[in-house]
This record gives sequence, C-alpha cells and structure tokens, in this order.
Amino acid sequence: MIATLTPECAGEPLESLARPPEGVGVVELRADLFPGLDPGAAAAACPLPLMYTLRSTAEGGRGPGDAATREPLLRRGWESGCAFVDLEAERDGQLLSGGGLDPQRVVLSWHDPQGTPEDLEDRAATLLATGARWVKVVPAARSLADLRRILALHQRFNRAAPARRRLLAFAMGPAGQASRFLAPLLGPPMTYVAWDASAPAAPGQITAADLAAVVGHLPGPPRRLFGVVGRDVTGSRSPRLHGAAFTALGLPWALLPFSVSEAQELELLFQPQGETMLDQLGLSTGGWAVTAPYKENAAEAATVAAPRVRRARSANTLLLRPGQILADTTDADGIVGALKAAGMDPCGLEVVIQGTGGAARAAAVGLDLAGATVFLRGRDAPRTHRVAELTGVTALPPGQLPPGRPILVNGTPLGSRSGDPSPFPPEEVAHAAAVVDMVYGPGASLMQSAAEEAGVAYVDGLSVLLHQGIAQIAAFTGKIPPKEVLAAALESNPVA
Repeated sequence: MIATLTPECAGEPLESLARPPEGVGVVELRADLFPGLDPGAAAAACPLPLMYTLRSTAEGGRGPGDAATREPLLRRGWESGCAFVDLEAERDGQLLSGGGLDPQRVVLSWHDPQGTPEDLEDRAATLLATGARWVKVVPAARSLADLRRILALHQRFNRAAPARRRLLAFAMGPAGQASRFLAPLLGPPMTYVAWDASAPAAPGQITAADLAAVVGHLPGPPRRLFGVVGRDVTGSRSPRLHGAAFTALGLPWALLPFSVSEAQELELLFQPQGETMLDQLGLSTGGWAVTAPYKENAAEAATVAAPRVRRARSANTLLLRPGQILADTTDADGIVGALKAAGMDPCGLEVVIQGTGGAARAAAVGLDLAGATVFLRGRDAPRTHRVAELTGVTALPPGQLPPGRPILVNGTPLGSRSGDPSPFPPEEVAHAAAVVDMVYGPGASLMQSAAEEAGVAYVDGLSVLLHQGIAQIAAFTGKIPPKEVLAAALESNPVA
C-alpha cells in the first residue's frame, strides 16, 4: 500500500514522514503539496521507500503543468534518493522515452478529476504500451456506468499473475470508492491510501485500516461480492462490519460501498444472481444491504418478499438467486434487538417513531410485531396517516405525544451529519422513558446530548446497526456471526 502524505495531516512534514501509517509499504511525497520540502531530506527521514509525485492542477493537484518547469523538479526527486517517481503521461512522457530514467522506477499516471472519458480503454492501452513499470489510470466516477467501465479495465488488461500486472485502475469520488477496495485484488497487489481518514489526498480515498478491515482477509478477488447501496455510503460502517463477519466465518467474501446518485441506475444492481453489472465483470454477486433513500426501491425490485417487507414497503436486504430477488428488512431486527440489549423489551411499551421513510416504516412494523404500541409521527400529517394505515400503527399529529413516558425513536436521517437538528425537542426527550437513534454520525447527536443531560436512557445507532447487521449477515451467509467480533469492528471504526 502507498500512503499519501498531505499538509492537513502533517504538522512537521519530516517528523510525519518518519512515522508512516501502520501497514503501508511505500510513502508518496506529493511535491506539489510540499513545494519547499527537500526530497533528499524527505527520503532520508522516511523509513520506507519514497515515491516522488508532482501532481499538476490539470490532474487534481497544485503543481505546474508545463514540461519545462516540471522536468528539473522531477529530476531532483529522482536524483535525491526517492525510490520511485510518478510521471504524468500528458506532461512528462519525454522523461520516460528519452530522459535516462529507469522505467522500473516509474509510475506513468493519468487522472481526470472531471469524469470518465469515452476513450478510457484506449488511454490505458496507450500508457501500457510504454516501458513504465506501472501505469496508473484514475478518472472520476459519476455513476455506476462509469464504475463499470473502470472495473472493466482490469478484466481486459490485468489477466497476468498478480506480480506481473501493471495497471492500477480505480476511480475518484463516492461512486468510485468500491474500485479502491477492488484495485489491489484485481490488478497489481498495491494501491494508494490516505495517511489519515480526516485528510484524504483525493475524493473517496480510503485508509490502510479500511482496506485491511474490509478486504484484508482475501487472497484475491472475492469469491462472492455484496454491497451496501445508498445515495452516499462513503461513511458507512457496514463494509467493516461485514468484513469482520466474513473473516470470523472463514468466508472469502466482501461487502463494498456502492454510492448511487440516480435511482434509475439501481437496475444495474437489483437483478437476479448472475445478471448484475458486476457479474458481467466476473464478480459473482450475492446480494445487497440497502440504505437511504432506496429501501422502497429494493422492496419493489423483489420477486419474493418477506411479509414484513410487504407490510412496510421497505427492504434493506436483497438476496440474489437464479431468476429471483429475495427481500427482507433487518431494520426491524435492529431496533428490537438494540432495545432488548439495553434491557427494554418493547412488548407492552409505548413507542413513538419520528419519520415516515423506509427505516421508520420497518421499525414500526418490527416493534408492532414485538408487541409494542406504536405511534408514528411526521412533518406531513396526511402522509403520516397514510403510512400509519399502511403499517398498521397509530398516527400522531406533529408535535404531539401520547400520555405517559414513551420510548422515542429517531427514524429520520437527522443525526447522520454534524450540525443536524434533533428530531425531538429537548423537552420531549426529558419526559421519555428512553430515546433511540437509528442513525449514527460523527460524534454525539443533539438527541443524545439532550438525553444525557436529562438522565434519560439512550440507545445509539451503532447498536441498531449491530443488531440489524447480525440478522443481515445471517441472511447472506446462513450462519450466525459472533456478536462480540462485530461489536469490536464497529468500535474500531471512527467516522471521519
């Protein structure tokens, strides 16, 4: 793995270079980000081989674009003890063809921060026709269709044994993040990772710890591939959760993030076994963990749906079978399991759920089946009444609560982002028996803070995720994963 140092995670650059992240084998020095740093001093300070990179502004960096300015800077890096040098194909090609540089120390790169061009395969073929030891092709993915074209490069160009593969191909951006996990499995056994989760060098870049937790147990491409599907799942902890389960169960499988910006692209994924876009690329696909806002789409895609899916019109779990798509909602197991783990059996208790989306509907059905008296509350009264009638629970007008001290459940996305308002005002939280978040975010939510201030029991979204994940993994694998292993995986994955 090649870790990229950025100014955001380097107080004193030489001191940072002396302590590279655990698990990496090469450090990339972005000379365009540290223009005053002497490459010789950097190479001497770093205990690992150093790659010298001068990324131009045209390709997403801050460096110069004209060859005359770039050449002496690149030569300086080359001659100062750096083990490798990155040459941009469109600006530095003359150095590879006639500059006296050892091609075995060269990564010949091409980046497009704006998108994925139609001539992607031709560009890769042109770069591979050179003598560079490695070729790096990194466009920005804006869609699943872009991701498919990027992954297809491996199918065409990386057919040799891993040690003889030359093409590093992955994509920038949320839609391309899955390719970052797959690149070292499908191409050369190397990839670029962030020095720190808070300071990626490119959009969607992952850390060495992310890579190890999600696919570190795999000796090659996953024998079966799953994914978490949502509008933006770059911050999802599900890949780590499932990675821990697959490792513990001894399964050479993986679950990766698939961010889908447009609902119409779901048809590339929501297909029977053997018919998804990934199956067409030789990646056997087993199913999907589905999150906002596509749970209703998942329910509609099913050929066979569990009764609670039909009642909630929401599915977060799709199992792909030949000619069939099976749907269930383990969101119901998540909310009930989290409450029971906190010592609150919902049977006989009153519960108010804020929200009318897929997660809220699944929670309402799950809690109703568990014996709770369930009330649904939303901002839009007519919609709330329709959803309550659909799920068989009672609608509440906005701002109202039943008498007594109910359990309050956040079934909205509020709390998943820093600065989100609370779905329940502090005065309601103060009079609750307990409050539950179905989401998790970067730190304590306002609802959590209000509960702690009022001394009210609080169940966080990670507990809900843990319990729904246990049920989902059991559905995927036919085996019950060890709860303590999954809990440890969630605790070790701070949200950036």
